Amino acid sequence: MAKPVEQTPYDDLVVQAKTQAGALARLYELYYDRIYRFCVHRLYSTAAAEDITSGVFLTVAAAIRQFKGCTEQDFRAWIFTIAANQANAYIRKTSRRKRLMENVVAMRRAAQPQPQGYQDWSYMDWPTLYTAILQLKPEHQTVLTLRFFENMDFDEIGRIMDAKPATIRVTLHRVLRRLRGVLRDDFGPEERDEGA
Repeated sequence: MAKPVEQTPYDDLVVQAKTQAGALARLYELYYDRIYRFCVHRLYSTAAAEDITSGVFLTVAAAIRQFKGCTEQDFRAWIFTIAANQANAYIRKTSRRKRLMENVVAMRRAAQPQPQGYQDWSYMDWPTLYTAILQLKPEHQTVLTLRFFENMDFDEIGRIMDAKPATIRVTLHRVLRRLRGVLRDDFGPEERDEGA
């Protein structure tokens, strides 16, 4: 069951942004860092995140008059949907992200030799995790990012992904199981046998 929409001090700002440039500028100030952070977590590149974030706000500025929502919650779902779609389009267009992460992991592993019998999960570093996340579908990467990096609840993710919260919950469970499998494969058969 969806939670009731709570009024926020910014609901009026969303309505005003449809006709007033100053209100739209205020929404830009409120959401720029959040959208940028989301894009960094999705793209692992500050330059790409800056480009996508700029594109998101250009899209918002061009389409705000047709935006049907009237609350901050509506606006947040709309802007994160735009950001997720543009990030996914960027990922589809380029394989550069994957090559960059593979290079980062290779450099980190070469610079920091692993201890003998390296199988402990506590030694896992961010590049290894990001490389594992890269093996997931873009939609699944979006769900992980919204849930764990943006700390959104299932209702809000459902609005952004145009899915029921229960579907998001099940999807996240399956994605996490898949991610654990990918990470176990990365750590080798000894870890897999111990965890079985």
